[in-house]
Amino acid sequence: MKKPQEKNIHEGHRERLLDLVSKVGLENLSPIQAVEVFLTYVFPRGDVNPLAHRLLEEYESFTHIVDADVEDLKRIKGINDRSAKKIALFSDMFYYYTTAKMGRKTKVECIADIVDIVEDHLRFRNTENMLLLAISPGNIVTHKRRINMNDAQKVSISMLELTNFLATSKPASLVVAHCHPYGSSAPSKADEDSLKEIQKLCESCGINLVNSYIVGEDGVYGQLDKRIIREYCDVEQLKTAFTCISNN
Repeated sequence: MKKPQEKNIHEGHRERLLDLVSKVGLENLSPIQAVEVFLTYVFPRGDVNPLAHRLLEEYESFTHIVDADVEDLKRIKGINDRSAKKIALFSDMFYYYTTAKMGRKTKVECIADIVDIVEDHLRFRNTENMLLLAISPGNIVTHKRRINMNDAQKVSISMLELTNFLATSKPASLVVAHCHPYGSSAPSKADEDSLKEIQKLCESCGINLVNSYIVGEDGVYGQLDKRIIREYCDVEQLKTAFTCISNN
């Protein structure tokens, strides 16, 4: 005679997690719970708690998990090619959402508005990306193009690519920007050489070059200004400042 099946202790766990998110908010979950919630969208069925633990043990944080390379993710027990691609896609989906939401704001009133757009597109990229913004005489951003350079050593934009963008967008003004992932915003020799080429092209086309920005971990550098125009606070400095405030 068969023994009655033991009740699955994980039965209803997904529903309880979803209810918990609805009650307290995702930001108030533990790291394990947050990763579990995310994995329920990657794996429609099954207990994802053990996998959440394995991923956090390997990558330490949710952001490192979604930023991980597909092949690297596949090393983790329980992750196949399909699920690795779905996890890696989340980062692109986040940027798609941010870009689409930001796209509603097409008019720039000041330089700070332009820097906001540059920052939103480039600040948290893991590989070097470039951004081109075409601006009309009425200060409307009419065209945006983000280019994934794919090669960490490649820092200069193709002049052919830029020429094609200008021919398509026909801007009154141009903004060029790129990022230095995990590095300083200070321009390299290649960055300076690229700026000279871009300036020559803009002059020959009668286009106003607003600036060439570099987004690094320390802030946003304006190459025409030759200085950082938006500085990011250092995390350790913030911790020190917070400790000092708490002790007073």
